[in-house]
Amino acid sequence: MKKLISTLLLLCMIIGVNAQKNANGVIYDKHPSIDVVEKFMQAFVKGDAATMTSLTTDDFKAYNAMNTNWDYKGQDLKTCIRNAQNYANNYTNFSIRKRGASYPDALEYKKDGIWVYTYNVFFAINKNSGFKIESPYDCTFIFNAEGTKIKTMNFYMSTAMLVKNTESEQTLTNGIIYKNHPNIVKVRKLVANFSLANLDGMFVDFAPNARFNDLNYAYGVSKNIEERKKDLTPFLENIEIEGIDEIGYPDMLDHDGPSSVVDSWWSMRLRNKKTNKKFKIALVFSHTFNDQGQIQTESAYYNGSQLADSYTETKK
Repeated sequence: MKKLISTLLLLCMIIGVNAQKNANGVIYDKHPSIDVVEKFMQAFVKGDAATMTSLTTDDFKAYNAMNTNWDYKGQDLKTCIRNAQNYANNYTNFSIRKRGASYPDALEYKKDGIWVYTYNVFFAINKNSGFKIESPYDCTFIFNAEGTKIKTMNFYMSTAMLVKNTESEQTLTNGIIYKNHPNIVKVRKLVANFSLANLDGMFVDFAPNARFNDLNYAYGVSKNIEERKKDLTPFLENIEIEGIDEIGYPDMLDHDGPSSVVDSWWSMRLRNKKTNKKFKIALVFSHTFNDQGQIQTESAYYNGSQLADSYTETKK
């Protein structure tokens, strides 16, 4: 009996699933509407107003679907043409190409007519600023009732990138640069402790979850405080730091927004303890700070091969 009930329930589920299916049109990978869309895109890249006009309705509108402004009214054909001609005339290598192995789809909906979906990459380099626009550019084209002309174009493109492109041609400030600042003091103190081989003193002003990046680490690798201490231990065992000299002075960049960073430049005077050979290494530090004024990240840039050569000489 239990087996019979289970079988009946399974049959009901299958019937229920089938009952929920309802075809709402047909999808095509080849269709006259796809040809219209591809001609429109080619005309857009060339800034060809005549062709764009011939392929669209009089009430054509284009919308960036990534725009979050509730008052956004989209672009009429004149605006769309003006934008196309701007890219064609003022940008190099302007192209709209298919994204990977993608291809357009034409959907003939039962109620809503013909829609064409494309999956592209928008690429252009601003001649004035050198700013590169490279963004996914997926579009939906909705045709008129006759299925002959484009009535609406919805495109998906990064608005943040477009804003950055506009700003790239302007002279804009992004905060204040300080030559003296409490955060600079913290960097100088950690370098002073490093020069004295005082590892505990080095990390006093770091956040407990601070991360360390090093030009000589493998790509994508960062380390925590204890791992950084382990890296520095053999260095201090083999190398004596005779001095670390400040080059120029550090810059504290207090950016607009929450971020701040101290960039500093140093020359390390070192001596191989075994061979007594002296050498110098240029060191660049970049430290970011959290809201509590603690050092959140450290990025170190130096020629690690100089240290490697020194260690090799020590082992000989």
